[in-house]
Amino acid sequence: MPVHTLIDKATQQSTASLVVTLSAIFTYGFYKTWLYPFYLDPLSRIQGPKPSAIPFLGNMLGLIKKKPMLTLYDWAMQYPSIFRYYWFTRLTLLTSDPVTVGYVLGKGNDNWIKSKETEDIYLKSMTSAFHGVALELVEAWVDRLDPTKKSQATDKTTDESWEQDGKVYTMFDLEPSFYCMTLDSIGQFALGRGFDAIKQPIGPEFENYKTIVDSFKVTLWTMLPFSNWIPTQTNRRAWAAIREFNASMSNLVQERKQTLIKEVLDNNGDFSQDESASSQKKDMLTMLLVDQLAGQGGSDLQIRQDVFTAIFAGHETTSASLSWTFYQLAIHPQVQDRLREEVNELFEKTKDKLSYDDFNGLPYLSAVVRESLRIWSPVPLNLRVSVEDDHLPRSNGLEPLFVPKGTNLHIPMFILQRDPRIWGEDALEFNPDRWLDEKKPCPPVAPPNGLCYLPFYHGKRSCIGNKIATLEMKIHIANLIHRFEFVQTPEMKANAGDIDWRWSVSLKPSPGIKLGVRPLK
Repeated sequence: MPVHTLIDKATQQSTASLVVTLSAIFTYGFYKTWLYPFYLDPLSRIQGPKPSAIPFLGNMLGLIKKKPMLTLYDWAMQYPSIFRYYWFTRLTLLTSDPVTVGYVLGKGNDNWIKSKETEDIYLKSMTSAFHGVALELVEAWVDRLDPTKKSQATDKTTDESWEQDGKVYTMFDLEPSFYCMTLDSIGQFALGRGFDAIKQPIGPEFENYKTIVDSFKVTLWTMLPFSNWIPTQTNRRAWAAIREFNASMSNLVQERKQTLIKEVLDNNGDFSQDESASSQKKDMLTMLLVDQLAGQGGSDLQIRQDVFTAIFAGHETTSASLSWTFYQLAIHPQVQDRLREEVNELFEKTKDKLSYDDFNGLPYLSAVVRESLRIWSPVPLNLRVSVEDDHLPRSNGLEPLFVPKGTNLHIPMFILQRDPRIWGEDALEFNPDRWLDEKKPCPPVAPPNGLCYLPFYHGKRSCIGNKIATLEMKIHIANLIHRFEFVQTPEMKANAGDIDWRWSVSLKPSPGIKLGVRPLK
């Protein structure tokens, strides 16, 4: 057979093979992204909003008509217990049923994993550190409000002031201050030192960290699959900041490790038991390195990642929670006055020498924090994926719902903690008194009624820093309420207290939280 004939035959076979391969890929893709999720998946028959007629968009157009969490809230009020919607072509379940949520985060916890993903000693040791950071911010604000002083903040900022009821208030955007204060606080917890963000929020370490946080802003673009892999200007800046921040963290880990190794060598092969010794410090990095050198810890990379996660998660959410709390206190002056009375009594009694038990023993402060976290949970939505087939229990006598392995389930704290069917007609109102009632409408765990309050999640995979974050909030709120009064600005009053919000790492006021501030002492 001539050579050219063989070549023609091989070419024809290659073309046919290519056509078959491409046809198979197209058919499989069509089946997985359209036919199965929209028509063949048994869960597609569950009630839920009708997907868009535009191919592959699912319910995304409905989600972007207004803020996604508000759209989900409307759907949850329309469809009880569990409903389905389409994140593009991915079928996703959402439940605000306390019984279902209680099961997923409790008994069924091992089957529902997160999507890609000595406590008392810590708490007591961090109290004085957090208190010190709060006092730094108090001092900075006092200087900023004192017309006879020209602090660094005043030189750079022109603050608007106005008179109200014979008192002068100055407009502050509280969010930058809370950002710096919580960053310094979590630095004390994780690294044993702050970032000096309150005194001088400049420098590559601070700026790189801020760039990383800012890159997590949730927009329609970031909802697209693999959006964080696309070399946009924002992504490129974030990638560079991550590299530089990781390098500085690596240097810090090595410096701290060498200090500990020297201590062991100088102490006949063991850690010193002296309270001033490096190994006796209670910050997270030191404790992880001590464990590593004792043969019980992870690698340097694992330690660095754990510390960064603690800084990232602990700082951002606490900063957002403080912003929302002071927003609520400003529009509810009677709550603010009552809280200040409780705090002032404690400060007068202890002469500012406050302990962990002191901050933790203020019932109204605890109620204010709980209520703020209820209405404005810093993380509004949690995604779980089933490892195996399961049956989800439901309330109101509904039969358990069968869901196959690999099912995506959204648990919306934003909806669950605002649901009037659970919390009553005043569900959207800021009312700390609901937490002082012995018959609470929804205690954190309430079998058989399920789970309906979970700002830090629940069960085995709950936020490990929940008590640290709560303590930090209490300390900062107490110190600021003790020294300052907070009121709505004229603009806020004109808007009846309404405020916009955005979602990045956490849910935050947008573009910030501007309030009137007046020193009390």
